[in-house]
Amino acid sequence: MLKFADCNIAVGQPNAISGWRIYDSAQIACQAQRCGIQKGLAFCNAALDLHPLDGNAEMCLICRRKPFYLPVWMVMPNHTGEFWNVDELERRMRLADVRAVRLAPKYNVLGYSLRDWCSGELLDMLERTGTLALMDADQSDWETVHAVCCEHPGLKLVITNLYYRHARYIFPLLRQHPRLYLETSGLKSFCLLQTLCEKVGAEKLLFGSNLGTFSPGSAVCLVSYACISENEKEAIAARNLEALLERKLVD
Repeated sequence: MLKFADCNIAVGQPNAISGWRIYDSAQIACQAQRCGIQKGLAFCNAALDLHPLDGNAEMCLICRRKPFYLPVWMVMPNHTGEFWNVDELERRMRLADVRAVRLAPKYNVLGYSLRDWCSGELLDMLERTGTLALMDADQSDWETVHAVCCEHPGLKLVITNLYYRHARYIFPLLRQHPRLYLETSGLKSFCLLQTLCEKVGAEKLLFGSNLGTFSPGSAVCLVSYACISENEKEAIAARNLEALLERKLVD
């Protein structure tokens, strides 16, 4: 049985409640482990819906109570003085052993530009420290993703929660940018996972479930039953994420 490390989990109750959702961190961990997910990178919904500082602090508390989780911090530029400056952010991330962050620049979320005139100092730090940066596909446009990858070629950027209509964008981007990766839960088009492995390589794919919004079973099955080699499945399930975080995640 494959052993999974999940790069895309959200815990805590969001402002908007809809459909099948679970919010309690213990319940989410139980659901994940039932499906063979041994470790989860997670952010707290309060970091989006309340304030990054509050949500990040809550996520660290959750990680101390539940070793299943590794913290993902929500970050943003500090031009308004409401967040940490880059040096302080780097110091706090090092102390808390935070190896992954989330970006939410959409105008009606945290509301900032990813281009260097606004986020250059932040992205420089993430690139220099080798921090994994995750961002939902609907948080930006593909032209900006391309520009950020060109301006920060060492930045390890993972696009999460993709939609099937994104396929024609992601192939050229993945070929052009060695440090750009995709999370798998949204890759549901017919044979899309297999085609990505053939055309750009399994090393560009990281397992994620979007747990907290969706049940993890479908995401696990998407990888487990794909028409790809066992080595490719193991790479997607956990090995690629372990390499990016430089940390052992599964037994």
